Amino acid sequence: MRVRLVGLTVSCCAVVLFFSFSGFNQGQSQITKVSSGGNLSQSEQDLLNEINEARARPQAYASYLEKLKPLFNGNEYKSSAGKVFATQEGWSAVDEAIKFLRDARPIGPLTASQGLCLAALAHVKDQSSTGATGHQSADSTLIEQRVKPFGSWQGVIGENLTYGDESARERLLTWLIDDGFASRGHRKRLMSSDYKVAGISCGPHPQFGSMCVIELAGGFTDLKPATIEINNNTSPGIKSPIKSRKAQAHRS
Repeated sequence: MRVRLVGLTVSCCAVVLFFSFSGFNQGQSQITKVSSGGNLSQSEQDLLNEINEARARPQAYASYLEKLKPLFNGNEYKSSAGKVFATQEGWSAVDEAIKFLRDARPIGPLTASQGLCLAALAHVKDQSSTGATGHQSADSTLIEQRVKPFGSWQGVIGENLTYGDESARERLLTWLIDDGFASRGHRKRLMSSDYKVAGISCGPHPQFGSMCVIELAGGFTDLKPATIEINNNTSPGIKSPIKSRKAQAHRS
């Protein structure tokens, strides 16, 4: 078993702490391409399935995390290969996640939204080109603005990011632990019944190898036709803008 944690400070506090749990890997962790906004790639579908499994069986994911305790010493994590990695909070963050999951009630699955997938794709394309990280796109837009060309959301809206060549379960466990984020916003979004739809896009990242973006909302009505124009040298160009909708947005 190995654990890799990478720290990075960004203005919008994206998730950039990675736990690599080789014992929990499922399928191919390397992201080799950016999928279209219409259909989920295998990696994206795996991530959505993993999230929905955690929503349906939170206690099972608490059990996965409990297996890590012998590997922690204070804020340090020692891999089976003998390498030591620093965390911000140590075992306490994992223990808090376990308690949260033990107390959590099963909730319904997230349904894939084409419009939200397109918004996620726009952000992946942007950062695949620029090498940036964080919630802000190159044109300074955030999720609230980024989704507008593709439809309108209902209720709450939020975004989780992950960088690195990890499996779907590794990405999810990192979000559930949420080490270094006092609000635990990434975990709360994924495990909240307020969020019912999601859009996922994964693709290459020049610094971290790969990245995934998940957009979540209480509901989403697609604007048809929703189109996106992207090339490798410019920021995403969006067609079919619609009027702004007021809603509560969540970031960590």
